Amino acid sequence: MSVEESLLYRCRNIFFDERRMSPVKNTENLDFLFRPRTIAVAGVSENTNKFNAGLMFLQGLMQFGFKGQIYPMNPLGGKIMGMKIYKSVKDIPDKIDFVISAIPSRYTPQLMADAAQKGVKAIHFFTSGFSEIENVEGKHLQADIIARAKAGGIRVVGPNCLGLYCPSGGLSFNADFDKTSGPVAMISQSGGNAAHCVQEGNDRGVLFSKVISMGNGADLNESDYLEYLTHDEETKIITAYIEGVREGPRFLRALKSATKSKPVIILKVGTSVSGAEAAVSHTAAMAGSNQVWEGALRQAGVIRTSSIEEMIDITIAFQHMPAPKGNKIVVVGIGGGASVILADEFTNAGLSLPRLGDELRKSLIELHPSEAGRIFKNPVDLNNFESSETFFKTMKALDQCEEANLLAIHIAFDHFGLISIKDKELMIGVYLKLVGEIKKEIKKPLAIILHSYASTQMRNLAYDAAKELTAAGFAVFPSIQRAAMALTKFISYHEERRTVSRIK
Repeated sequence: MSVEESLLYRCRNIFFDERRMSPVKNTENLDFLFRPRTIAVAGVSENTNKFNAGLMFLQGLMQFGFKGQIYPMNPLGGKIMGMKIYKSVKDIPDKIDFVISAIPSRYTPQLMADAAQKGVKAIHFFTSGFSEIENVEGKHLQADIIARAKAGGIRVVGPNCLGLYCPSGGLSFNADFDKTSGPVAMISQSGGNAAHCVQEGNDRGVLFSKVISMGNGADLNESDYLEYLTHDEETKIITAYIEGVREGPRFLRALKSATKSKPVIILKVGTSVSGAEAAVSHTAAMAGSNQVWEGALRQAGVIRTSSIEEMIDITIAFQHMPAPKGNKIVVVGIGGGASVILADEFTNAGLSLPRLGDELRKSLIELHPSEAGRIFKNPVDLNNFESSETFFKTMKALDQCEEANLLAIHIAFDHFGLISIKDKELMIGVYLKLVGEIKKEIKKPLAIILHSYASTQMRNLAYDAAKELTAAGFAVFPSIQRAAMALTKFISYHEERRTVSRIK
């Protein structure tokens, strides 16, 4: 048996060997993690002239607007921003629900012992230097703090992670994140990728209920969080960045349970030999074979993505569009060449662009008696929106037609070849107003595709337009290719659910 075959066999066993399956574990309600009344931050220093992670967590919570009490901690004591720094969690006069640890790993056993005496419910270890460093000391230290946590009834987030973001609970590891709660949750085994997703997601209108940077997952792991989010009423869409899993059978069961009620979108990495080695070094997780993961995720009804950007694109589709009743798309575009590219990209992605029926084509031609530059096929190339009344009637006709289950509007900013940038800005302003006004009139799912590659000015114009349309509640995509990939998986998901529903 080759090395690759051996790895594949081993990974299959981890996921599918019934003998390895532990009894179904009912995850406790983890609401207490996301809504603490009091937080102590260990590792806050008076010295503001050097990197001070504890101070950054403290300031972040205050600036984000945490409503409860926050207590800084450091064995040296002192004051920071007018606040007393307590030498130990035991010295704090208030009951402490949650501790954030930004201290060196060698001091964590004592912190855990003190927290147990204090009756702390949970500790988030930003601290690294545990099993992820792949030496005996790190592994023993992690085992020690988890044993102490279990003995003291404390749940552990991490170690080696950024922690929790929950707008409704006033929690964030970055004060710049959006304070508005939304329907999307994320489980991430990477702090950097969690921050990336929140920042790009917020920028594109994705609002989060909860984001969990879980690090090593030494106590609470990906299965615990997934089971919790499945039943979390705030969460309607679950996303995850996964390097590997600790309990394969349990995770698979949790996925199957979650996908019964919510879309689950996963970016699984570490599937190459090099990637798997990096995953072990990063969070001590077993990565597994790509073939096994592909089969397991498909079996569970999960939407798998290949990048953070694609995960956000698909999330945007689910957040802003209702379920389509079929797989047929009709696109309204500006620019004949761009429409040809779009038709190729959509078709190659597996999307259905049906021919328009004679009656529909006749009605569109009647709406646009001057046919110069217009193509009434699919995509429908209007060349120019002409007038608000004509545009509204065109979109209404497409919304009512049998040829389409989903509509898309494609505007290629670069394709106004004879027009100066100043005039383009005026034209695009008119287009945005028209598109914005049809939101309440269109019943079918509607996607907006805006792209610009010609210049920094046009890219900035497209970016501003996307922000405006996103704020109005549209699903906006920054390129034809990304729209094609996201819409393919969005439509396939709903097609599969309809098929399962018919079988039942």
